Amino acid sequence: MKHLVALLFILFITIGCAKKITPIPETAAAVETIPVIIEEPVIEITIPEPEIVDTAIEELVEELPEFVEVSEPQTSIRKELDYDQLFPDSIWTEYMTRRGDYLSLIAYNEYNNANEWRRIYQWNREHWEEKGIGPDRDNPNFIYPYRELDLKKPAKEAIEWAYDHYIHVVASGETLWTIAKKEYGDELAWVVLFWDNEELLNSQDGKLIPGLKLKVRSELWPEVE
Repeated sequence: MKHLVALLFILFITIGCAKKITPIPETAAAVETIPVIIEEPVIEITIPEPEIVDTAIEELVEELPEFVEVSEPQTSIRKELDYDQLFPDSIWTEYMTRRGDYLSLIAYNEYNNANEWRRIYQWNREHWEEKGIGPDRDNPNFIYPYRELDLKKPAKEAIEWAYDHYIHVVASGETLWTIAKKEYGDELAWVVLFWDNEELLNSQDGKLIPGLKLKVRSELWPEVE
């Protein structure tokens, strides 16, 4: 009897286990993807309306003279006018050239207008070679130092040079070249010695005799007060 009860108990447990349903794991619920829409900021650009310009201002702007850049200083002197028309009281004066001088530089220094070199050239071209201004009258680009140019200046600006002199006694072996170097610091200034003593030197047939007394300028270009 005991064996029968035990058998029934085992059978009951076996049947109970056979009917047990294995739970099916739940699948994870699908996550719905919601698209995110990012709106770009709207930038408003305000285009200003063109200003209305008064026609009177436009006409004024049109009448303004065109700006012209000038590389050299200029004055009111106009090339087409004769100098006597600009300065009726103008007179002739002399200008002695220096080392490094050229006509446009002289024109700038004397007239504050480099373009006036043409007028200086015209005034002196006829006697260019006679006065030893340069080797060729048709070439105004080359001039010698210590030569005198004729310039026209307003009477109130014209300078009449008055030179002071002292005496240099010629020593043995000296020449105008060496004397000019000693007295003026420039051998090319020998021509000044010749001009100031031309009559004396011609009387000696151009020879420098020891003991001869030559006039020497105290200044080649006296200071103007």
